[in-house]
Amino acid sequence: MIKYIVLALISSVITFLLKEKIPVLGYSAYKDTLGALLNISSIIFAIIGAWIAIIYPRAIGRIFSGSENTKETIKEADTDADYLSELVEIVMVSAFVLMVVLSIQFSAPLIKELITIEYINKAKYIAFFIVLMLTLSQLQAVFRVILANYYFLNDLRNKNVKAKVDRLHK
Repeated sequence: MIKYIVLALISSVITFLLKEKIPVLGYSAYKDTLGALLNISSIIFAIIGAWIAIIYPRAIGRIFSGSENTKETIKEADTDADYLSELVEIVMVSAFVLMVVLSIQFSAPLIKELITIEYINKAKYIAFFIVLMLTLSQLQAVFRVILANYYFLNDLRNKNVKAKVDRLHK
């Protein structure tokens, strides 16, 4: 939760620093970014959702299978649970970005017609802040996917090396 508060603070600071430039931006300035966010969020949502579907049954199966739960089995289940919680958070961020982007794309034309001249600059600051916050959140999610894959691959390699060493000692 703290990381999202930090992202909101960063977005606020950037919005404040660019306060002179934001009023000249229109919806067209955000249209490509919103499209990219929609595509990236959809892809991550689908891929990580499939990954969760693979890991979750395996994690549950390790603990609740009829076989004896050894320290190694429990450790592997804990590792799977850690990966799973990380992946679920990434999916939630991507789902949230998807929902907000779809809401923005649907409501922008309506808001454009309803907003009065006196509130147009405030609306532009809010829009900039929201799009920046969504972009930073999605970038953070993509970065976490990269890290999760890196650590997963690293753990896999370590297990393979350990298995090879164990076979050599037998």
